[in-house]
Amino acid sequence: MACSKFFSGDLPELLNEVIQYFHYDYKTLHSCILVNRLWCRLAIPLLWEDPFSIKFPKNHRFIEIYLHNLSDDDKTKLNEYIIHNDIFPSNTLFNYPKFIQCLDTRNVYNSIEIWASTIEEKHSSYSPSRMSNFAKLIFRSLFLIFIENEVNLHSFKVMADDEEFECFDAAFELILQNPNFVHNIKDLTLDFDDATDNKYKCFK
Repeated sequence: MACSKFFSGDLPELLNEVIQYFHYDYKTLHSCILVNRLWCRLAIPLLWEDPFSIKFPKNHRFIEIYLHNLSDDDKTKLNEYIIHNDIFPSNTLFNYPKFIQCLDTRNVYNSIEIWASTIEEKHSSYSPSRMSNFAKLIFRSLFLIFIENEVNLHSFKVMADDEEFECFDAAFELILQNPNFVHNIKDLTLDFDDATDNKYKCFK
């Protein structure tokens, strides 16, 4: 009887404790979201607290789910780079940006680069500079989405080197204008090279 109640969702608190044991077992968490609505609701936040850092092979189109939260004006800016209109999901089940708790700018940059390469395949005429501007726009757009959703960020690792620095620089002004974005951070890591150290000394 207790077992049947557990799987029917009558014991959500106990179920939540069980799912927490799968915190970094992403394949199991993906299976959990397919069981029923309750299991899905409990597992989704764990999958989306830091999707940029998930190690096993993944589909980087999760970035497009984030971009669904952009305003119409911001989506119009992206249309300068993206010809096809299927990039933005018509609907999403959750407010996924709200779940983000950890950000590593290098992981964000790498994820954008991999995802943008799939866009480039459909637009082979893109020049390197145009793709670079596109990556910067996506980087800034993601940080804008996180800021507007007032995320409760726990960990923030900032890498500023070469191209990664250029992308982060596109979002830096947004962070300065919205100090609450970094207000509750418990784990802040800064890794700047000499060229960028002075520019971002306000973080220290």
